[in-house]
Amino acid sequence: MSDSEVISIIAVLKAKPGKIDALKQALQALLLPTRREPGNIEYALFQLRDTPDVFYVRESWHGQAGLDEHIALPHFQAFILKMNDLLAEPLRLDYLTPIAP
Repeated sequence: MSDSEVISIIAVLKAKPGKIDALKQALQALLLPTRREPGNIEYALFQLRDTPDVFYVRESWHGQAGLDEHIALPHFQAFILKMNDLLAEPLRLDYLTPIAP
């Protein structure tokens, strides 16, 4: 993969019982600072309609360097420190490959 290639990911996060609001707030706190990162293309948060303890983050990055920079930044590191208290199961990252018409 070249560093200029776009990396697209769907992150799936399931809240522990009683932690839905806390997880939602922690994820919302990531939105604006992440969208301002130079390597970010898209960072969108969703809550599953019929299963409100499940959240999806759809994100795209300018290459591995953009993603690596995001992971190292203080706002994301602060979220990582909270994850074990908030998540019912390990964070799932689904890496996407675009399919051309």
